[in-house]
Amino acid sequence: MTAIQPCALLLQVGPDWQVEAASANVAMLGDLKPTSAIGQPLADLIGSKAIHSLRNRMSWLSNDESEVQDFGVEWGDATLDVRAARTDDHFLIEAELAVEPRLPDGIGMVRSMSDRLSGSDPARLAEIAMRQLNALTGFDHLMLIDPRGEVIASAQRGKPRAAATVAQSRTRVIADRDADPVPVLGEPRSDLVGRAAFSALDDDERVRLADIGLFSSMALPLRIDGELVGSLQALHHAPRRCGAERRSVAHLFAERLVARMARCGWQP
Repeated sequence: MTAIQPCALLLQVGPDWQVEAASANVAMLGDLKPTSAIGQPLADLIGSKAIHSLRNRMSWLSNDESEVQDFGVEWGDATLDVRAARTDDHFLIEAELAVEPRLPDGIGMVRSMSDRLSGSDPARLAEIAMRQLNALTGFDHLMLIDPRGEVIASAQRGKPRAAATVAQSRTRVIADRDADPVPVLGEPRSDLVGRAAFSALDDDERVRLADIGLFSSMALPLRIDGELVGSLQALHHAPRRCGAERRSVAHLFAERLVARMARCGWQP
């Protein structure tokens, strides 16, 4: 069964901008039955103003590997943070319930954090950055992982460090290990919905987290010139999901970090 975590809804949209698949919690957008969303124009679900903004964002998708985000958008009665990707001429849209207001200056935060990185030792740069990212995201454990799954640097908030995992090639967010999955209805394309950050946990993921006493995690892939060089991984002992804009700031800063580490001689 294709499913998503309940903190987000999923829509798959075809080239005609009609909904081909939708998660059963799409009713958070208004008074509609989930099955009635299938086959509807997306504009009928989210409104003409929202569809205009979303289509403008989607025009930024330069290739099938890219993604775009928008924060604090109003769809119906819900305030959502939106992430969109594409495969061929089909689009994947994930909209998660916003957990915090917009940041005053996200780009300014990245600049300020980058300015605090000093020196030319890659290991030292990574240590400084992990402390900043740990404070920014609020997770118990924050780790920079190389492509082999080795920990380059880490920071934690007074708890024993959890085991690391392999470097992730896609964004993956687990908000609550024990949350009930929400089925995706319609005709979801596996190559597209497989890229969903909030896809429901499989049994192996749930067992792995339970074995090390964790309820939530976040993995952000890090690339230099399109090549995967590692990932930023966060782990927490209770359900947790930091805001999408805050995650975006962390992701951008971490990719600037590994690029600087590479310029200072680090080889992933």
